[in-house]
Amino acid sequence: MTTSLDTVYTLDAEPSDLDAPPGSLLNEVIAQGASSRWDVHRFAKYALEAEAGLHLLQSTASALEVEDGAVFGVQTWEGVPRRASSVALCVGTFLRARLEIGSVVERHGRLSEMAYDDLYEDLSAHGFAFEELELAAGAQAGSLPHVVRSVAFARGEWSEESLELSRLSGLYAAGACVSRAEGPPDIVLCVSEGTRLGEQLASRG
Repeated sequence: MTTSLDTVYTLDAEPSDLDAPPGSLLNEVIAQGASSRWDVHRFAKYALEAEAGLHLLQSTASALEVEDGAVFGVQTWEGVPRRASSVALCVGTFLRARLEIGSVVERHGRLSEMAYDDLYEDLSAHGFAFEELELAAGAQAGSLPHVVRSVAFARGEWSEESLELSRLSGLYAAGACVSRAEGPPDIVLCVSEGTRLGEQLASRG
């Protein structure tokens, strides 16, 4: 589930600048000839849509569905709950995100993309602790320099080995939404961790 199918597998770097992990979707689409960020998005989205047993859904998670300490799905901003045997949060820098451009501050995780305020409030109510994140981006063609401030799960909340969040069973996280001593992960680490997360969820059946 993603808030925007148009930004599935959108990269901040050109594929030629990346050392894609073997066995990853990124490695697969580059091998197919994806030579630009747009190509990577297009090839990856087609590959995901063709995957048996996988459905891409555009919706916004607003809270967890929890019973007896176990997560069994998510509530959505649109009002339709989505049930699942496991939930993986890969929400990047969008938890309580604030985009600053000069003196202007807006609720966005990136330029023109929303922030997960409701989901952050729900996770906080479940007792999760967070650490502040700050990512600065310089001016590029067509955009002004800006800063994104958000939060990530505190290091004690998450197992790097199993990718599980400790307070609720059936709940996982990966990527930039988890705080790390070395700072936010780069694209290659996120791709590698996402691959490992897929393997972990597949092993659960």
